[in-house]
Amino acid sequence: MTAITLRVPDSMDKPLRDAAAGAPSLNDYILRAVRRQMTLDAARKLAAIAPLDLEGEGDAL
Repeated sequence: MTAITLRVPDSMDKPLRDAAAGAPSLNDYILRAVRRQMTLDAARKLAAIAPLDLEGEGDAL
């Protein structure tokens, strides 16, 4: 596991906490958002390297 330090600007504190209101914790909300973005970034890179013909498969990136 890699530890990261995230510095949140004061101007983003309240909106971020409001967005995370339904999550078990602010840390959990941020972790899920980071994982989601990493997955999307990896999928975009993979799609650019080896485009797949997904016509009719119902999958989209």
